[in-house]
Amino acid sequence: MDFEINGQQYRSGKLNARQQFHVARRLAPVLGGLATASQGKTDDFATFLQPIADAIAGMSDADCDYVLDTCLAIVQRQQGSSWANIFVNKAQMFDDIDMGVMLQIASKVITENLGSFFQGSAASLLNTPTTAA
Repeated sequence: MDFEINGQQYRSGKLNARQQFHVARRLAPVLGGLATASQGKTDDFATFLQPIADAIAGMSDADCDYVLDTCLAIVQRQQGSSWANIFVNKAQMFDDIDMGVMLQIASKVITENLGSFFQGSAASLLNTPTTAA
């Protein structure tokens, strides 16, 4: 899948079935938080976001690293007429990929690879465009 973030072109590959399983099981609490948030009847964004934030905060560093590392490892960025890996040997290759961009990239990979498994509101919430603050 090809996508653009902040004027940069990216291309993601596919996670294999085992990687999909391990990412999905680590994200299950977060997706539960998304489902809880999407069922809330509130106009208060902070109240909406709280179950998601709680689920993410409850993830271990190792689980967060696994999800991010796995997602980033299958993404390339266009460099002229060629493509370069953005993450090699657990190291980020581009200094301009900040946390916001990293999370957008991971979200795209998760939605592309797990969207059919997590059909419904959770998958659509993962694909919600973000705005710069």
